[in-house]
Amino acid sequence: MSLRFKIEERERYSVVRVDGDPSLGQFLSFLQLMGVETADLAHKRVLFDLRGVRTLTAFTDQYAVGVEAARQFRHLHRIASLVPPDRITRASEKTARQSGINLSVFTEEGAAIDWLIG
Repeated sequence: MSLRFKIEERERYSVVRVDGDPSLGQFLSFLQLMGVETADLAHKRVLFDLRGVRTLTAFTDQYAVGVEAARQFRHLHRIASLVPPDRITRASEKTARQSGINLSVFTEEGAAIDWLIG
């Protein structure tokens, strides 16, 4: 799988920085792994920095990501997803929110952090 990630624990939240060219199936498997990994984090607020993911640009891919996020992250209180400005569609946000997950998509890290800890 062409996907790398790093988890950083901060004072009030955690950051998962992701980089690579995963297929949709690989990214969905990654979300399943993150469901397990984030269950043990000290914080229930997580920023997923996806600016380094160069694939998954189709609306249908982002919809599938939102569905899987809703399955895997019910234990988290807030999830911020950070994406490049040219990739924002809000498809994953809308899908996850319809399933009761408090996920918001941002293009600026500062705004994402403010919302996450607010």
